[in-house]
Amino acid sequence: MPSNKLESQTTLRKNVTLRGIGLHTGNPSEIVFRPAPPNSGIRFFRTDLRGAPMIPARLGFVITTVRGTNLGLHEAKIHTVEHVLSAATGAGIDNLDILVSANEPPAMDGSAVPFYNALATAGRQAFPEFPKRVLRLAQEVTYEHQGSFYRAVPSDHFEIQATLLHEHPLVPRLSLSVRVDPQTYAAQIAPARTFCFEHEVAYLRSQGLAQGGSLENAVVIGQDRFHTNAEGLRFPDEFVRHKILDLIGDLTLIGRPVLKLKIETLRCGHAHNIEFARRLEQAAIRLRGDSPRPLSDSRK
Repeated sequence: MPSNKLESQTTLRKNVTLRGIGLHTGNPSEIVFRPAPPNSGIRFFRTDLRGAPMIPARLGFVITTVRGTNLGLHEAKIHTVEHVLSAATGAGIDNLDILVSANEPPAMDGSAVPFYNALATAGRQAFPEFPKRVLRLAQEVTYEHQGSFYRAVPSDHFEIQATLLHEHPLVPRLSLSVRVDPQTYAAQIAPARTFCFEHEVAYLRSQGLAQGGSLENAVVIGQDRFHTNAEGLRFPDEFVRHKILDLIGDLTLIGRPVLKLKIETLRCGHAHNIEFARRLEQAAIRLRGDSPRPLSDSRK
């Protein structure tokens, strides 16, 4: 997909469909990316439920952040939305309807590449009369909790510097700084797959999670080696790249996909990503002069 030089909002030119199973639910799932009108943002539709209820991809609809970011509105829920949302932002798509035939998108290979490639195949069209919605900051925004730290400062581009720390001999410290645009996203971030530690697998499955997980859609970090499919690791630092992928997806829930800021983060994860995103949203609201909404203190 070409670099996004346009100042206009975008959507897809045509529908595109993918099929697979959900990473955590293990449910068969079909996902359809469909063009959406200007100013609609990104919306999920549960096509398996009566009336195909819609769930906006916005922070106000986050219901849980346990091993993924999950959205809900009334009885309709959609799990593990971060990889799909990350691909949409990475590809420069502002308005998008995402039709899902189950309560979780398909995991595909555990990365954002299949979604990004599907969006590229569908093509992109612009709405010249509708300018892009850009998140800008007037000053630094920080968030710190339970050993995790985030800092955002104004910038003329979008850049993420992430550091991943674990008390594990194979991945004690991983760091990466990347300037995010469609080209760098496609080459450096989108291919990074989800991962977990070997000692977590039994517990996750006992909690109803990772029911669709396998070495075809995840990397498992063992005591002395990485368990992967025949491909092996895609990058020596694949895990911090995937954390950046997740962060981009979670920040998409702000609803302003063009981010003019530089972010530094230490020990990022979904719950902290969402709280940080809320602070960015509030800072942007104050900058625009809108009436501020109270910050949520929930850390699901």
